[in-house]
Amino acid sequence: MSALSLLGERQQSLLTALLHHRNGLTVDELSRLLAISRNAVNQHLTSLSGDGFIQSEMLESTGGRPSRVYTLTSTGLELFQRQYSFLAKLLLSWMNKNLGEQELNACLTELGEQMSEGFISRISKHYSQKDKLHEVATILTELGYDASVGQSTDNYAEIVANNCVFHELAKQHQGFCVLDLSFLASLLKADIEHKECIVKNGERCCFRVAGQFEHLP
Repeated sequence: MSALSLLGERQQSLLTALLHHRNGLTVDELSRLLAISRNAVNQHLTSLSGDGFIQSEMLESTGGRPSRVYTLTSTGLELFQRQYSFLAKLLLSWMNKNLGEQELNACLTELGEQMSEGFISRISKHYSQKDKLHEVATILTELGYDASVGQSTDNYAEIVANNCVFHELAKQHQGFCVLDLSFLASLLKADIEHKECIVKNGERCCFRVAGQFEHLP
């Protein structure tokens, strides 16, 4: 289910109207397009502005007073479905065909390292390995994983994800898991072992972190 579908019908219609009029619409224009009162439009605009989906600005008018015009924010645009996965599949297929397995793995490893650069500062704020692990789990959750920290019977830390955000890609190119491994290894500055993988018929993805820990979770 898309985030857009979770909104009310009127709010969906309002956002769609703004999508079709990228230069923006006034309250009066929205009222005419949606066939609802100005008060109703203002109520929806207030709600959608609070959610960060729309923004407004004052535009000078040549014939009278300035008008407030409403447009979609980048967050609002993201409500409408985009085929990022389709493009990613095309790119990965091209890379797989033209680079070969070794070069593809090197490319995915570098991408994982680049991904981690945006989060390193959050990890460095923590001094204990336990706190670092929990921060990594939080980051993964923000990226769409259902992630948590666990501990094996032999006291090795594990990061567990109950879903795979690259599932469709990884099914076609199982080497794509290298990206996750590189990302985690770069964040934690540790060797990571992929103990269990959803794509390989595992119940979850389980990443074992090098180094033993006592009473981690």
